[in-house]
Amino acid sequence: MKKVGIIGAGKIGGSLLTRLAESGDYDLGVSDVHAEQLAPYAKKYGMRTTSSNLELAEQSDLLVVAVKPWDVATVMAQVSPAFNGSGKAVASVAAGVSIATISENLPLGTAVLRVMPNVCASVGLGSAVVTANEAGRASVPMVLEIFGHVGDVMELPERLFDAATALHGSGPAYVALFADALIQAGVREGIPRDVARRLVVGTIEGTAVLLKERSAHQVRDEVMTPGGTTAAAFVAMEKAGFVGAIYDGVNAAAEQSRGLGK
Repeated sequence: MKKVGIIGAGKIGGSLLTRLAESGDYDLGVSDVHAEQLAPYAKKYGMRTTSSNLELAEQSDLLVVAVKPWDVATVMAQVSPAFNGSGKAVASVAAGVSIATISENLPLGTAVLRVMPNVCASVGLGSAVVTANEAGRASVPMVLEIFGHVGDVMELPERLFDAATALHGSGPAYVALFADALIQAGVREGIPRDVARRLVVGTIEGTAVLLKERSAHQVRDEVMTPGGTTAAAFVAMEKAGFVGAIYDGVNAAAEQSRGLGK
């Protein structure tokens, strides 16, 4: 049974820990600077817990680092001794931090992978992309399998990771923003807020299923009758710059991701 250690029991790390524990396929350990974050995993799953990142790294075949981008260098320096001639691999989920930057604080030749998941992992419906350096290629199948427990996962070249971060990493927030705007629009038209929320959530849920079966253009065209209400809405939204705002937002997020790694 593979020993998997996760540094950071926050949103992404916690979601991954829960799903992996429920699968029963891994020997799991977790470290976190906040002791209260660790207690539930020890109590409910009997998981190995520690406040020492180095100790966790020494006990793990694969170390998943689920910390903020600005904490990655410090964590890598802490765990570096565990990777000397060990054959272990490390996977970072930090946005914007390149494999080259991660490797700076690790022994030469360490297997390093990057994973970009999103918050939908908490309900098992997330998406994630994976890439690796040459030494990490052998660990890609295992990382794909691990993150498959929290949603759809695929390989992607590292050069596209900032774009993926902007697209799907931040994506749930865009959808939530759109949902909130739709709810508010419904309320303005006289629909009670609880009813508007129910209608919008159901619409988004159903549309997501449709989009798995057909293209976005097909779904749009099926709804939009020439001269109808949807066509009128599209004209108004286009005049307000709806599509352009989405392009600009994703581009801004991608640029921000590129800046995080510098």
